[in-house]
Amino acid sequence: MRQDLMEKDEKLYTKTGLLAMLERNASIKTAPERWQDCSHVDFDVVVTFEQRVFDRVVEDLQSRSTRALQPVLVVNLETKDNHSEAAAAAPLTLKLCEYLRAEEDWEDEIESIVQKFSEDTGKHLLYTVHFG
Repeated sequence: MRQDLMEKDEKLYTKTGLLAMLERNASIKTAPERWQDCSHVDFDVVVTFEQRVFDRVVEDLQSRSTRALQPVLVVNLETKDNHSEAAAAAPLTLKLCEYLRAEEDWEDEIESIVQKFSEDTGKHLLYTVHFG
């Protein structure tokens, strides 16, 4: 993908930060990751950055038949799909994860965690807890 973009317009994709993002992603992921390809959900928290993705993840979780009844927090931190917004969202996501980790039973404290996050960052979160 990177090579294809470089051949099409290296200057443009360097300026927009897309090539840098692809390089960064290549260093942390072996391949693109798609929620649909995860046959077994073994997550405590799923963070999305677009409401349409949030809606699809929630819909998918509701359609899966499981008996474990383990809570999964699905949270959306709305972020424009560009390099600068993604870079700004990264420390916010880390802050949210730190708030969650600090609570022994985040399931019981999720409303206060979300409220504290919103007060501290000025960002509104959309969230749901799915038991699956």
